[in-house]
Amino acid sequence: MQKPFAKRLVKPRPCLELAALILLFIAAFMLATSRRYQNAVISGIELWAAAVLPALFPYLVITALVSSLKITGEITTALSPLTKRLFNVGGAVGYALFISLTSGYPVGAKTVSDLKLKGATGDAESVRAAALCSSSSPTFLIGSVGNLTFNSPFFGLLLFITHILSVFVVGVAFAFYKRKDRPQNRKVSFAGGSDNILYDGVFNAVISVLVVGGIITVFYLLTEMLTGIGVLDRISGIFNVVFHDENLSNGVATGIFECTKGLKIIAKSGVGRLTLPLAGAICGFGGVSVIMQSVAYLKKAKIKTAPFFLSKVLAAVVNFCIGFIISAVFLR
Repeated sequence: MQKPFAKRLVKPRPCLELAALILLFIAAFMLATSRRYQNAVISGIELWAAAVLPALFPYLVITALVSSLKITGEITTALSPLTKRLFNVGGAVGYALFISLTSGYPVGAKTVSDLKLKGATGDAESVRAAALCSSSSPTFLIGSVGNLTFNSPFFGLLLFITHILSVFVVGVAFAFYKRKDRPQNRKVSFAGGSDNILYDGVFNAVISVLVVGGIITVFYLLTEMLTGIGVLDRISGIFNVVFHDENLSNGVATGIFECTKGLKIIAKSGVGRLTLPLAGAICGFGGVSVIMQSVAYLKKAKIKTAPFFLSKVLAAVVNFCIGFIISAVFLR
């Protein structure tokens, strides 16, 4: 008897497995024989250790501790009328939004995943929540990007404003996703049953931040490999037809895969008319590296990832448009 079509789709084909195996061997060979790629791995780890670990780890611990407080459930109940009207989500997602805006990628996705696993959000509501609660942190946008990368705190502030406005626009847009599937009207208890809240919070934060570091390093290596075989140069060439600036074009091409590295390349052109909208688009999209960090949490809670990816593309477009307007007013 022939197997159902769905089951046949799930089973990997031998040719695909062979292709994946060959690619892994090629990647291993390139890594083992080229100091360039070894240095890319080291650079990825250094980026994680210097920029991501200090900013992300404390937020992960604090979020876990705050979520364990009973008062958090009362706050989500109070937020419910506002979040339902604006974003078609419950008050618990309002709490996740606050965590996302203050903590940055991928803490928002982790919080949304936790809510779904707790039964606080339904399937459609979780998709809306994932689109809404996916943002960078003010520490990264103002401090790391503005002050350090572009050497301009004012630019960082404008980038932060652009980013926040875009988050709300995307959230309102995704309120129409399966709009008839209304949010669950229930009081959420975040308090867990564990007596060792500090240990559990630190343990989960360590595991999460190590996974994030691994993904960042892999994509840092991937961008270097794509550069080595000329793929990024071709993508950059397409953008250069529009921007007529190699740094901007290379930065956008690199930022598609790894956000931080792309921003550093864009900064070489200084602060110009297109700098803010392009930096905003990269931060809004997050890069494939950031998206994969978020997807790892969303898949754990069985939240659809295709609409989430669409929301990141929409975020890039909205960030570019808002950034272009703000740039025209403040960066003449």
